[in-house]
Amino acid sequence: MKKSLSKAVALAATIGAAASVQAVSLNHDGVGQVLLYPIYTAENGNDTYVSVTNTTNQFKVVKVRFVEGMNSKEVLDFNLFLSPQDVWTGNIVQTAAGAKLTTADTSCTAGVVPAAGLEFRNFEYQADAAEFRGTDRARVGHLEVIEMAEVLDPALQAAIDHRANNGVPGNCELVRNAYKTGGVWNTQAGRNGATVSVPTGGLYGTLTVINVESGTEISADATALENFRPTTGAGAAPIHFEPGDMLPNLDQAYPQAEFPGVVTQYAGFANVDAVSAVLMKNRIANDYAYGAGLNAQTDFVITFPTKTYYVNGTLRAPFAQLWNPTTAKSCDAIDVTYYNREELSQVIDLDQISPRPPAAEGIALCHETNVFSMGADSNLLGGKFVRSVFNLAAGFEAGWVDINLAGPATRILEADGGEVQQGLPVIGFSAVAIQNGDVGGLLSNYATAYNHKSTSVIPAIP
Repeated sequence: MKKSLSKAVALAATIGAAASVQAVSLNHDGVGQVLLYPIYTAENGNDTYVSVTNTTNQFKVVKVRFVEGMNSKEVLDFNLFLSPQDVWTGNIVQTAAGAKLTTADTSCTAGVVPAAGLEFRNFEYQADAAEFRGTDRARVGHLEVIEMAEVLDPALQAAIDHRANNGVPGNCELVRNAYKTGGVWNTQAGRNGATVSVPTGGLYGTLTVINVESGTEISADATALENFRPTTGAGAAPIHFEPGDMLPNLDQAYPQAEFPGVVTQYAGFANVDAVSAVLMKNRIANDYAYGAGLNAQTDFVITFPTKTYYVNGTLRAPFAQLWNPTTAKSCDAIDVTYYNREELSQVIDLDQISPRPPAAEGIALCHETNVFSMGADSNLLGGKFVRSVFNLAAGFEAGWVDINLAGPATRILEADGGEVQQGLPVIGFSAVAIQNGDVGGLLSNYATAYNHKSTSVIPAIP
């Protein structure tokens, strides 16, 4: 094990000591500097509406990044400028070849999202096998929003502000020109100079999957991270990059993670380990409903927001396989047990999975946005490239599912001081829809989403 820091440094002695450190942490109230959305989908008749809300009195510049679901390769990003108490909304819709982002929102962006929308791009995954290179691969994925800085310059604030301009920004072109030749943000030094200050958080996000044909709406919240970058002390600095830059990404995290009573350091390998640490779960559980009696469908969304940093280039734990460009997979074996409402249980085996994976692969999560449909007829969210089906046994029309992510003892994330966690860094939810059809002349369809329930262990020296 790595012992570059003493246990005394790596472990805070009390909750008070931990609270004094500004380290990456989950905000269970849903606001923060970074927002991780578990899915977007523009397949199977779905549109996905996303929102970003600024709850503060500050002017924010954030990176909005969409990534496809197989290997988290970027398909679109832009810089978004939020005035105090501003909300930005966008919609991901299917196109003939793939998907695109549309928006009627007036908040300033750089680059520009035209009225007709902005098509998702496939440039970043052209090294994969030919059948996985199309823009249709970008129809299902997830997204991240990273606050880069707060804007201090009065002229730029006025250009971003909606309040003094009849509900629209003062001058978005002025903001975009700041990145061009001669502009104050034309260089990296200028982008992080006196016109901006450190990000301080206060953002929250939502997503809503709407299917007009089926009459369903499924909503979920974004997972929020606090202190992705500290607001004071070491590491407190803007991370402001130009539009179209692949930075910032989740590897720009400050390399410490905070848990109740414990702070761990992750500078030994990669800063993204601090993000993975606060997302680590050894089990997830959730409800399902399925079958003709209920006319119900259930899709589980199981997303690994940081997986791409561990399976491309050099393989690192806690993930088990390098990305294979030929098969377009990187698989991690799991154990799945499902229960009905009368305490009876079944263990998923290879014969119950469709399409059936190779025996060597076993029951596995092979992508970064995974859609697991509970029952052969469940298909709420689409996912041509990332979807698997669990074929449920008779008598199991409703109940709950227990997924063991801990795997073998080697599936661990290790901190610099030797503290370990077992499991995988995960977010997601269960989407359930029930269709009663025409009841008294009314369409009686219902849908909901339940965040995954989970167990995790605070990092400790084994």
